[in-house]
Amino acid sequence: MTGLFDVIAVGGGPAGSAAATVLAQAGRSVLVLEKDRFPRAKVCGEFLSADASASLERLGLRESVERLGAETIVRGSIHPPAGASVSFCLPAPALGISRFLFDDLLARRAAQAGADVRFGARVVSVEKVAPGRFRVRAVQAQNEIELESGIVVGAWGRWDALDRSLERAFVRRRSRFFGWSRDYGGETRSLAEQVRLYLFPGGYCGLSRVEGGTVNLAGIVSESVLRRAGTSWEAVCRHARESNASLDTELSAFEPGPVGFLGTGPVFFTAKPSVENGILMTGDAAGVIDPFSGEGQASALASGILAGETIEDGLSAGLSTDEIARVYARVWKLSFERRFRSSRLLRLLMLHPTLGRLAGRVAGERLVRFGIAATRS
Repeated sequence: MTGLFDVIAVGGGPAGSAAATVLAQAGRSVLVLEKDRFPRAKVCGEFLSADASASLERLGLRESVERLGAETIVRGSIHPPAGASVSFCLPAPALGISRFLFDDLLARRAAQAGADVRFGARVVSVEKVAPGRFRVRAVQAQNEIELESGIVVGAWGRWDALDRSLERAFVRRRSRFFGWSRDYGGETRSLAEQVRLYLFPGGYCGLSRVEGGTVNLAGIVSESVLRRAGTSWEAVCRHARESNASLDTELSAFEPGPVGFLGTGPVFFTAKPSVENGILMTGDAAGVIDPFSGEGQASALASGILAGETIEDGLSAGLSTDEIARVYARVWKLSFERRFRSSRLLRLLMLHPTLGRLAGRVAGERLVRFGIAATRS
């Protein structure tokens, strides 16, 4: 099967679907290739900060998210392994919604706008064959698909085999983390309108509610701690609970959901080049911001919209694809570089066994408020 499109988005998550929606609304021929089949569960904090509000409005999805029963989150707290917790109010309400519902909603919105969305299509190679011409090969239902487009948007998430085949520099980094999550039910009203973050040696995790009052537990852990746990997510969770009494008390009150732990990795907490091999990278493919910032999904939506609008503006102005890529790299840096730099500094502070406790005692809520401001737009 062959085909020619204006733009191909590799990945149908928040960034890819957002870019596709913007471009399809402008009348461009857009193809979205997503390796999974939606709806599906995914490791994520399932937290939409207030910064996502403008993106939801831009995509025409704000009311749809609210109709799905997303949890409104207005305050939070940070719980170190020892010592007092730090409570804070969010600068504006956030939303808790599962990726099971949210990603499906976004992909359907892209299709409604006119994008060709194909699930179960794993992209195996992206090759620039000529100026303004890419060849994309994918496998769907055991059949090989070969397609071409003028522009490719990379929206495949934090890690994919494509990163290695494109020889992206970040894959050689030694500092790696892994993500994990699980849903809990039962009587969860103690967490209504709240997000709680728990620190433990080698990582941290968070609890917050999504639609229906379900509690989402999601965390990250260093590779060394995961190895000591025998690569068992149950053992990682046990390590976190044994290290943080507040987390253990909270989880003891909930009922584990029917689906066990989900895990993902490796995760490299770093900004990556926003354009590589001529591909416009979006969302986690352009850089993974620390989950404690609560900005992962908001940043993915914003970068997808930024890519879509940059491409549309460039095509309308008659720019070459190389010129469009240069413009995108410049505006991405202006929009996101400071967030990643601040997030890295805060991660080093939070996970340091001594400095984290000292900063919490001395600065407390002021430090939290600084972190919230520094990692947002």
